[in-house]
Amino acid sequence: MKSLVFYSAILSLLFIGVSCSNGDDNSYIPPMTPVVVNFMATLTPPSGVTSSASGSAALKMNVTAKTFEITVNYTGLTPTHGHIHRTDGAIEIPFSDSTVATSPFTVTGSLTDAQILGIMTETYYVNLHTAAYSNGEISGTLTKSGSSGGGGGGY
Repeated sequence: MKSLVFYSAILSLLFIGVSCSNGDDNSYIPPMTPVVVNFMATLTPPSGVTSSASGSAALKMNVTAKTFEITVNYTGLTPTHGHIHRTDGAIEIPFSDSTVATSPFTVTGSLTDAQILGIMTETYYVNLHTAAYSNGEISGTLTKSGSSGGGGGGY
């Protein structure tokens, strides 16, 4: 009789284990919502530049996909070159000369981790160059204006 009870208990545990392990372990992980961070810049003449030109830039950075889209508007100048620079002046993201010829213009592309960090720490600026001001007629620092999404690790 003890054997029958023992084997019945073992068999019951086996059935419980099988019925609880039907392969549906609810391990579905929904896709991560992209982390999108927005930046703005007001473009004005830097110190030493006499110009009435002005402009603005709106950058949307998808941190999850490591991509960006920037739209730049300007008035009062004819740019020959345009870039996003680091504060040390190094060009990080060039805009083609033909692209900057018309306002507004939009540029899209991929970003490195270093570029994401530089933008996030607000150490990048937009600069439009002209024939009269080869170092830049208007420029402005990209500053955070909002974010959305989840799983951004503090962004």
